[in-house]
Amino acid sequence: MRRALAALLAAALLVLGGISATAAEEAPNSCAACHNRLGGKLGPPAREFAASVHREAGLTCVTCHGGDASLPGEESMSPKRGFRGKPSARQIPEFCGRCHSNIAMMRQYNLRTDQLAEYKMSVHGKRLYEKNDPNIAVCTSCHGKHDIRRKTDPKSQVFHSNVPAMCGRCHADARRMKPYKISTTQLEDFEKGVHGRILSGNLPGKNPGIAPNCATCHGIHGATPPGVREVGNVCGSCHGAVNGYFRESPHFTAVQEVGEPKCVTCHGNHSNRKPTLKVFSGSGAGECGSCHEEKSKALEFARNARDLLGGLEGNIEEIQKSLAEAERSGRNIQKLSTALDGARYKLIEAGPAIHAFSIEGILPLVQEAEGHIRQARQEIRNFQEEQKQRRSVAAYAVTMLLLIAALLGIKLALLPKTPPSGENKG
Repeated sequence: MRRALAALLAAALLVLGGISATAAEEAPNSCAACHNRLGGKLGPPAREFAASVHREAGLTCVTCHGGDASLPGEESMSPKRGFRGKPSARQIPEFCGRCHSNIAMMRQYNLRTDQLAEYKMSVHGKRLYEKNDPNIAVCTSCHGKHDIRRKTDPKSQVFHSNVPAMCGRCHADARRMKPYKISTTQLEDFEKGVHGRILSGNLPGKNPGIAPNCATCHGIHGATPPGVREVGNVCGSCHGAVNGYFRESPHFTAVQEVGEPKCVTCHGNHSNRKPTLKVFSGSGAGECGSCHEEKSKALEFARNARDLLGGLEGNIEEIQKSLAEAERSGRNIQKLSTALDGARYKLIEAGPAIHAFSIEGILPLVQEAEGHIRQARQEIRNFQEEQKQRRSVAAYAVTMLLLIAALLGIKLALLPKTPPSGENKG
C-alpha cells in the first residue's frame, strides 16, 4: 500500500510539473487572444504571424511592439509597460536592424548582418535617410510585416520567382513612380524577355531556379541601378565567357571611351531579347545596322558572321531531321547523335565567341562544327546504303518466294488427278 501511494504521489507530481512547465512555456498572450477575434485591419496580423519565420524563432508580439502580453486588454498596451505600437516607415530599417545587425544573434541562423548598411547605400535608403521620403521601400515593403516567411518558402514575397512581382508592386505603379520619373514597363518587359520566361517556367528545358530576377542584377538590400561601366560586370557574373570575349573586342574599348555599346545596347535592358541571325543584317534596336554604316568593316564582319553561323544552323537542322528518321526506323543512332551534338556544342561556343567581333575568333569553332557535320553526313550515307541493301535483300527474298510459289503451283497442276474413291472401274 505504501509503495502504491508513493507511486501515485510521484505520478501526481510529474503531471503537476508538466502542467507548470507548459504554463511557463506558453505564457498568456492577450495580444493573440484579442486580435484573433477582431476583424478589419487588426485581426489578420495575428493570424498571419502564425506562419511567420519570426514565430518559429521564438519572437512574439511584444518583441517588436513592446507592452506586456500577460496583462488583459488595454492594460497590456500601456506605455508604462514599454508599448511602442506601430513603427513608422522611417523607423523600420533601424528597427529591424536591432536584431539583423547583431552578429551574435544572427550567427545561429547563418544570416548576414550587413543588410542595414547596404540598405543605407541603396537608392531606397538614400531617399529615406537623406530626403525623408515616406513613400520609399523599407524592409516590410518587400518582406511583409507579420507574415514574414523564409526566402525558400514558395509563398514568401522574396521567393526567387516571386521577386519580379514583388518589385512590380511599386515599380509597375504609374502613380507611385510619377514623382520619380521612372518608367513602369520594367515588369512587363522582363516577363516577355528570355530571363523572365525562364524564371516563370515558360521556356521548356530551362531551369527557373538559376534564372536571374530583379535582385540578381540590381542587388538585394543595396538595390542600385547598374552604372554604365558596371553593366558588363553585372551581366558577366553569370555570362563570364561572353564577358571575357567582349573585353577583347573593339566595343569594350569604345565603352571605356564613350560608354557605348554595353550589353543592354544589343540585348535590351529588362526586355532582355535573345538575338537571332537577323541581328547581323538588320537595323532595328540592338541590330548592327542601328549603329554601323553600310559598307563599313563592322557590317562586313556582321555579314560574314551571319553567313557562317547561318550555314551552320541550317546544316544542323537538316541533320536533325535525318536523325529523327533514323531513330524511327530503329537504327543505332549513337554515332550520328554524337556527331550532331559535337556540331551543336561548337555552335553554342560560337555564341559567346562572337562578342569578340572577330572572324578569326569564331572560324576555328565553325570549322570544328563542320568536321562534326561531315561525320554526321557520313553516318547518314551509311544508313542510306544499309537501307538500300536491306531493300535489295527484301526485294530478292520476295522475288524468290514468288518464284517458289509459282513453281509449286505448276507442279501441283501437272500432278495426275486421282479418281474419287467408290467410282466403278472400267
